[in-house]
Amino acid sequence: MFKPYGLDMEAVETKFSALKNEVKLIFFTRESQCIHCKEAKRLYERLASVTHKIKYEKYNFAINAEKDREYNVFAVPALAIIGAKDYGIRYYGYPHGTELNNFIDDLIYVSRAENKLAPKVMRKIQELQKETQLKIFISPVCPYSLSVAKLGLKLAVASDQIRVDIIDAMEFLEIAEKYHVRGIPMTVVNEENSFYGALDDEEYVDALLKLA
Repeated sequence: MFKPYGLDMEAVETKFSALKNEVKLIFFTRESQCIHCKEAKRLYERLASVTHKIKYEKYNFAINAEKDREYNVFAVPALAIIGAKDYGIRYYGYPHGTELNNFIDDLIYVSRAENKLAPKVMRKIQELQKETQLKIFISPVCPYSLSVAKLGLKLAVASDQIRVDIIDAMEFLEIAEKYHVRGIPMTVVNEENSFYGALDDEEYVDALLKLA
């Protein structure tokens, strides 16, 4: 059986039965100088066709500048993942390979907005007194990257103070160079400080708090 994007669409439909709230996929693209925009567009359209709880919108980057500003998007392909509210989750890249199943699980997590962080971790992130922006640089072929990206998403859902950009470092080499990425996964906190590695949830939040 043909599996578009390597996905078993029947299995995806079954997984999407767990969706609770509507999820909006706000996709930013452009016609030129974007290697994976067409593939990403087709993927998001296909996912939205599976269930009425996934809504899809597309905007041309720079041409729709007011939308770029509204969703704080700075490169393409980019995706704003919006659940019951905007949790500040932005994905830069094209989810594929082993990353794709994790991406689908992420959509379900945002839809359900169920806090699966340990109480001790929740108490720690409540110490944040100001909005904290995370840029998490990943590689789809690095399993440690996927666990850190998942944690960043969970933190953004759990806390109104945390916003997260998940960035494919291999696709956005200039951005990775700007932030002096020398290893994966790497987390940049508030545009200034950074730390490396896939830490457990509590260690990760401790590192974040030291730099926020």
